[in-house]
Amino acid sequence: MTKILAQGDFLILEKIDYEKEEVTESGLIIKKSQVLDSTSAEAKIVSMGSGTPDESGNIPKVGYGVGSTILYDASSRIGIHADFDIIKREHVLAVVLEDETD
Repeated sequence: MTKILAQGDFLILEKIDYEKEEVTESGLIIKKSQVLDSTSAEAKIVSMGSGTPDESGNIPKVGYGVGSTILYDASSRIGIHADFDIIKREHVLAVVLEDETD
């Protein structure tokens, strides 16, 4: 795949395979498509623009970066792409933190 670099306030996200089966600790086999809300999606950030300055010329800091997994508003996707999604920073709903107790 060609390397694509996000610009401005945009994020390029790697699509997650929602049909891939996963096994829980109790042995239950599930697919992400069975438990994910249809209004939000989960993805890993593969490229992130530098941001858009606010009125005072400062770029607001965010708590995520390239490599972070996020939840975002699925209806905010820009265009249709086979391998990735593009969204604006304002559509990030949450950062997915890995459980460190494993």
